[in-house]
Amino acid sequence: MSEAINSFEQHFLRLIASRSDQLPAVIRSLIQRLVQSSVNQHSCVDLSDETEETLMLMQDHPAFGDPSAQTPFVISQNRLYLRRYYRFETEVAAMITARNLTLPIPDADILKDKLDEHFGAEPENKQKLAALLAISRKLAIVTGGPGTGKTSTVVKMLDILLEESPDIHIRLAAPTGKAAMRLGDSIREWADEKNLALEIQTLHRLLGIRRDGRTWRHGPGNPVSADLLIVDEASMIDLPMMHRLLVALQDNTRLILLGDPDQLPSVDTGNVLADLCAGDSGYSDEFARFAEPFVGEVPATAQQHRLTDAVCRLEKSYRFDEDSAIGKLALAIRHAETHIDDSDNSATWVTEANPDQLLEYWQDYLALLDAGDTPVEKLLETFEQARILCSRRGGDWGVSRLNESLENILETRGLKEADKAFYPGRPVLVTRNDYNLGVFNGDIGICTPINDGDYIVHFPGKEAGILASRLPEHETCFAMTVYKAQGSEFDHVMLVLGSESTEEASSLMTRELIYTAVTRAKQSISIYTSEDTWRQAMARRSGRVSGMTHFLGIDQSKNSGTETGQMDLF
Repeated sequence: MSEAINSFEQHFLRLIASRSDQLPAVIRSLIQRLVQSSVNQHSCVDLSDETEETLMLMQDHPAFGDPSAQTPFVISQNRLYLRRYYRFETEVAAMITARNLTLPIPDADILKDKLDEHFGAEPENKQKLAALLAISRKLAIVTGGPGTGKTSTVVKMLDILLEESPDIHIRLAAPTGKAAMRLGDSIREWADEKNLALEIQTLHRLLGIRRDGRTWRHGPGNPVSADLLIVDEASMIDLPMMHRLLVALQDNTRLILLGDPDQLPSVDTGNVLADLCAGDSGYSDEFARFAEPFVGEVPATAQQHRLTDAVCRLEKSYRFDEDSAIGKLALAIRHAETHIDDSDNSATWVTEANPDQLLEYWQDYLALLDAGDTPVEKLLETFEQARILCSRRGGDWGVSRLNESLENILETRGLKEADKAFYPGRPVLVTRNDYNLGVFNGDIGICTPINDGDYIVHFPGKEAGILASRLPEHETCFAMTVYKAQGSEFDHVMLVLGSESTEEASSLMTRELIYTAVTRAKQSISIYTSEDTWRQAMARRSGRVSGMTHFLGIDQSKNSGTETGQMDLF
């Protein structure tokens, strides 16, 4: 446990003890578990393995109570919560299920013709089903891996809605600047054809975060104005942000969430999208009967819950054909299968990483730097073609060491001066939000020189650069963590999984991390790891302890247990 976490625990324990007499050892241990779980992004602690004696001690202690009690700790459904997270989970579940309602459709025959026009007349088209869901309901959660057509489905759905309601007020958002930029790239051509001025914002900007970074313009008393809100990359939305978003929406706003629940969970507390999609994939008999004339037979379910009829998963990949090794690899990771065919050479495995070899992926970029006077837009575009992804920042094969090694190579090639932090073409990743400058955690820019040895950092989508000396906290980003790469895509990905000896380091390497890294690649992925490390990572899941599925009425008994399937890749 880190010194900072330990200090926080001790302060918290002293506070609780001062208000509830001396803490018994078993109570102190439970609170320590809960604090540590919160630090590890779990929303609660599972009490199912606790003894009856421990549970009785908790119930008798004044710091613990049921949801109706005004206590700092809440016991609910055999789970222990900090009250804040209990409130977030219950209110998110209530607010999102309140939107799971049908909406009137103008004319069934006209709608069928429009759906056939945009999606074809063939039955059992999941994209058509997702569009029908979004048109006929107040809430639609459209999921699927990269290349399954989530965004293109929404664009066609918007075409249909705009034909019926040309004045509909549409807002689009994503959790990060990078994700918002990718969403904008996906719909810009369509929006230009429709003469629509659609602004794609980060959730922070949509909700109006103020310059103090703590307060928000929009909330229950001042909701976001929108008839339809579309949010991309919803897997990156943590529990507090989902709560903040839902309380800021008007009651009549339609909500469409797009994302991939198989990716890594959010950086902060919770795994909200995965929880929302945890139920049976079928639909109610009522919706199945309604949908059949439009899309053909729809699977029904006997396991209904509060989000039945709200979720549609797209399965078919339009980016990768049937012979694509990347597509097969992503699918196999999801299902923990044991064999991969890499015959097209777009996915390769290497047992050892070499910095000189890794830098070869940026030869076009380095050639532009050698040539000089390259427009910054070209530098940004070329740099974004490749990226090294790591499971963690520290360690021999972590982000910090790899970036340092690559910059040492640049020094030997004369592309960087020794002991100088900034240099022409340095790729910079912002790691702290700066609301005054308008740059945010995850934004990536490129350095170009100006007079007197100073540098300007240029960011995509910004007309003016920012003086390097004014940047908030930042780092070089030839290599970055898989977490930071969420919402991005690159032609070429190099995934480096070092052999980690500590439990904390190895626990970061999970099946979800590998899946997220693999699905960042568009053309090729090279995986640098040992066979043992790969197998261990594939057998480990990125689980988050949560009570959200209970509050959604989802029965997860069929999904209990931990999958430990391994893949034969070597």
